[in-house]
Amino acid sequence: MEQPWAVVLAAGEGKRMYSSLPKVLHTLCGRPMIDYILNSAAELTSNVVVVVGHGASLVKEKLGERWFYALQEQQLGTGHALMQAFNRLPEEGTLLVLCGDTPLLTGEDLRTLSSNRSNSAATVATVSVEDPTGYGRIVRSNNNIVERIVEEKDASVKEKRIVEINTGTYSFDLRLIKHYLPLLKNENAQGEYYLTDVINMLYQDGYRVEAFQLEDHRVGLGINNRVQLAEAARLMRDRINRKLMCKGVTIEDPAAVYIDSGVEVGVDTIIRPSSIIESGTVIGSGCIIGPGAHLRQVFIGDGAVIVNSYLHNCTVEKGAKIGPYKVLKP
Repeated sequence: MEQPWAVVLAAGEGKRMYSSLPKVLHTLCGRPMIDYILNSAAELTSNVVVVVGHGASLVKEKLGERWFYALQEQQLGTGHALMQAFNRLPEEGTLLVLCGDTPLLTGEDLRTLSSNRSNSAATVATVSVEDPTGYGRIVRSNNNIVERIVEEKDASVKEKRIVEINTGTYSFDLRLIKHYLPLLKNENAQGEYYLTDVINMLYQDGYRVEAFQLEDHRVGLGINNRVQLAEAARLMRDRINRKLMCKGVTIEDPAAVYIDSGVEVGVDTIIRPSSIIESGTVIGSGCIIGPGAHLRQVFIGDGAVIVNSYLHNCTVEKGAKIGPYKVLKP
């Protein structure tokens, strides 16, 4: 099967983060949040375009040369952002449109979204939430297919009661999106070119638009402020801890340890509460880590014991015992 293309929208400033750092570069479990959605997309395709804008040079420097890039010099909406990537895209195929601030979507989520598009012009990933305030509402037709997406500021009182919302993640027929996107207008409360308006264009012209509803609403929602960043980090840590425990690591209290993405831990190692293990750390088998261990880019041999100590960029030999109250660093 031919690989889809993916465009990751990462041009926004992220004003609600109140930061000089571009939103997508804020750290989540040891990595920039955008890394996660890029790697999920890479499970499906090597054809990934990142649309950069605010802090473009910094984003490109951080992400490296693995990806294609397109520049959105003025942030005029999601539709305008996608247009900037068009010269990178072929005329036909499947296009995934993703947001750089949705790190919890997995490759399997994207694979399902992409495969659902085979019988329709577009598929939009949706979730149902108790409080939909601030999100675009999914308006369905009488036969339950997606008719349009209405942004909060343009929604009627009735439409604001809808609890199924848009996550900003889509799968499109490339030929159709290339035809309809240049037809967008910015006649809305924000004065922006909404990608969501393409959905109603397709519907009005008789094309079918599907919804792929994610089971866990938290997975599809973007990160817009530091409260949401902390919530996403908690969910990501749960995934990291569960994966380690399923591979033979004992974590005595998963809620009381902080393990970054990419940390390697051998079987029969015990991780005790109040421990922080940062990215770049490799821990051998049969170790005891904690309580109160803080490890940064440390290589730890089998059978080592580290208690109430801070270690940075060093090697701990097999069977060594460190602590309590030791500091080892370059």
